[in-house]
Amino acid sequence: MLERLRIGILCDGTTFPRWQARCLTEVMRTPGVDVVLVVQQQKAPPPVRSVWQRLRYYPWHIGLFLWWRRNRFRPQANIPEDLAQVLSGIPTITCAPQGPATAQRFSTTDLEHIAAHRPDVLLRFGFNILHGEILTLPRFGVWSYHHGDEEHYRGQPPGFWEIMDGSPVIGTILQRLNERLDGGHILRKGWFMVTPHSLSRTVSEAMLGSTSWMADVCKDLLLHGDVAAQGSPSTTKAAVRKYPGNIAFLRFIMDAREERGHQRSTTRANEEWNLGVFYQPISTFLAPRPNLNPRWLPAPGTAQSRCTPFGYFKDDRLNVLYAKHDRAAGTSEIARVRPKRDNILKRSRVMLSSATTISYPYTIETPVGLRVILEDREHGRVDLYRLDAEETALEFEQTLLNEALTCPSMIEHGGRWYLFGTKAPLEDAVLHIFHSPALAGPWLPHAHNPVKTDVRSARPAGSLFEHEGVLYRPAADMSRSDTRSIHLMRVIRLSPTAFEEVIERTLGPMKGSAWSHGVGTLTAVGAITLIDGFRRVQAAVPTKTDKHRRKRGARTSSVDDDDDQDD
Repeated sequence: MLERLRIGILCDGTTFPRWQARCLTEVMRTPGVDVVLVVQQQKAPPPVRSVWQRLRYYPWHIGLFLWWRRNRFRPQANIPEDLAQVLSGIPTITCAPQGPATAQRFSTTDLEHIAAHRPDVLLRFGFNILHGEILTLPRFGVWSYHHGDEEHYRGQPPGFWEIMDGSPVIGTILQRLNERLDGGHILRKGWFMVTPHSLSRTVSEAMLGSTSWMADVCKDLLLHGDVAAQGSPSTTKAAVRKYPGNIAFLRFIMDAREERGHQRSTTRANEEWNLGVFYQPISTFLAPRPNLNPRWLPAPGTAQSRCTPFGYFKDDRLNVLYAKHDRAAGTSEIARVRPKRDNILKRSRVMLSSATTISYPYTIETPVGLRVILEDREHGRVDLYRLDAEETALEFEQTLLNEALTCPSMIEHGGRWYLFGTKAPLEDAVLHIFHSPALAGPWLPHAHNPVKTDVRSARPAGSLFEHEGVLYRPAADMSRSDTRSIHLMRVIRLSPTAFEEVIERTLGPMKGSAWSHGVGTLTAVGAITLIDGFRRVQAAVPTKTDKHRRKRGARTSSVDDDDDQDD
């Protein structure tokens, strides 16, 4: 274990893009970290050229992209922020690297000046492509970001070729540099959603979403020693991408315009979610070809949705808790539906109402009865509820965690309780785990929080379950805005200090069914499995009759919404 970590910063000045400023701010706030040196690049003045020389040597073959990047490209992540005051008082030296931009090297004198400050790590936020002794001078190397999955997208510009290739995600790596371009030792890696019609939004998502990684690795170094900075050597053999030529960039502009039109038409439709039932255990979805024909409830009323179902049995009778949303009224409730005498889910009643948006009533069977945790981000915590004596409402029992989690999911595993969830603003991409010796707490963060950054499989999507001694975790693939699928993740390692999982099976949209555009939640209730799915319906303008019926409390669905006390 290290007592202190000495950090040096490689930069081009004291003004940084917003994403870099956030990285530095988080590193400097980390307990045990000392920033001991700022190394600024002394850039040579551009050569004086005549108009004819400028015209002759200008890279016209990529001129459209260069013009667009200079005049139209305005990502939020690149808004400049001045850190002169933050960095004041830190020793600063100026270095003039030698060689071309593709292979910059530091002089012996500059290396000696840097070494005199004894940095353990150098964080690269400036200069160009570094080579030579500077890469091995710090004890734990030079750390640098590359926004792109190095296995497929080395080089530049970030995000562009992912959009051109139709990739749903953009990778990001934090690497310890070596002589290979974008082929260093991977310290952190994650994936974020690509926005096909917006390069600015795509790169901002990847840049701003990974700003905590340098601070996270610093914390790991202080807690666990040298092993945290070793990383995994990249084995990439991908070709190095370059700036797009004029024809490729024109195609990019036309594709983005077409995608924006598609996006506008999609946003005119609403997502209508509904619940379905499989009369088979959740483990059957691990098979290569499972049954994908659920029995759906009747359609919800206009502008309404039912989603995130979780269930329990009481007196051999299925009860399903779910989130009921009314877009027109702006209300959100946790409701219960259970069968009438014909054993078809028909009767519904409200179990919990809130002025905020509540969802995801995750059920937990305990020796003292059923317990429920909810997604309630507005209150900034995770609360535990129980059924009241009459089983007609959810009652608050205690607060488990004073942090808001999206899709909080829980299981007892290996003699310890684990709580999974994501957090805003990266609720689709970054997974956190908490653990406790008992359900009531105290709950502690996992040693490597966040344990995962992957928009394809971070967000929980249903009940964790064990099958043949193996733990599985349903996870939502949020990488596409037009559809949704669920991965069944096989958990390889889970402890307070370790976590690893891989995709075992994927459950996609139920093609051919009424709610065929995507699935969101998969939950186990004994030998029954619950699911929710969505379809897009055109947004309807409420009529006077609709508004009058809502005021009178009229039912708009074939599922009864009155109390079920006479069942």
